[in-house]
Amino acid sequence: MSEITIISIDEFRPVVLAVLADGQVYSRSQVAERAADFISLGPEERAHLLPSGDTPTYVHRVGWALSSFKMAGLVRQPKRGWYQITEDGLTVHARGLTRYTEKELAEWPAWRAYQAEVAERKAGPKESTRLIESGDSKEADPIESMDSLHRELNTQVETDLRRRLQDASPEFFEKAVLELLWAMGYGGRGGAKEHLGKSGDGGLDGVIRQDPLGLSKVFVQAKRYADGNTVGAGEMRNFIGALDSHGASQGVFITTSRFAQGAVTAATNYRHGTIVMIDGLELTRLMLSYQVAVQSRRSFVVYEIDEDFFEPDGQ
Repeated sequence: MSEITIISIDEFRPVVLAVLADGQVYSRSQVAERAADFISLGPEERAHLLPSGDTPTYVHRVGWALSSFKMAGLVRQPKRGWYQITEDGLTVHARGLTRYTEKELAEWPAWRAYQAEVAERKAGPKESTRLIESGDSKEADPIESMDSLHRELNTQVETDLRRRLQDASPEFFEKAVLELLWAMGYGGRGGAKEHLGKSGDGGLDGVIRQDPLGLSKVFVQAKRYADGNTVGAGEMRNFIGALDSHGASQGVFITTSRFAQGAVTAATNYRHGTIVMIDGLELTRLMLSYQVAVQSRRSFVVYEIDEDFFEPDGQ
């Protein structure tokens, strides 16, 4: 039986742009089928699965191409799971390329910003990560290599997740952060969570009652901000004022962006209680850790010899 060869993700990228070049909106599965037709994939090639056995290889590679294009701004998603080419995408398509690499995607500011965030999340890598990135994979232990690649994939998911939260409505984001705090254990046994986030709420977006009587409460402020729009000292002072008006001693301020130094100073100097600040990077790390807005895609089990099995009884 001859070996089945399917073009790489880099080679699929120009194909994906070609099938989207008519400007119509297509679902992910439609893009995959149109791409397969475009390059005349045969039945055996379409049936070829990833080693995991759960996804056709060509569908997986088309999906990665779409994801990279979305981050670079070459395609957009008018609605969930549907894609349409942008003007920048048409510009690349007009070049008549046969392959388009991630390195070449760096010509687009949106992709550079995405990669910069991924790099920031990976700051301070372990020794195993440095070995792999240096290209000297022979020196890396296989388990360390797997750990590093696992972190690489999750870092990309964290970055994508922050963008999704920024694109969501303010109300959705407020409810999402309450779900996260609840998943983290705030509320305990018999507690309750309540979304406020409306006029007359005193500048607070939510509250978690830690006990059945509500004697201990955690008040929440959520700011769905775009990159470059940081939480300033004024907004932190408003939050502090809202906490004081409720006689509260515990507050959590969460944003998809960052906190300006003035906001950090105001929160640190708060004398009536404790304010915890969670920026966009930490927010999405926590969401993965507590499995909020994400789901497990695949698990790998690595075995080792059970030495006790080979030991004589009593020794």
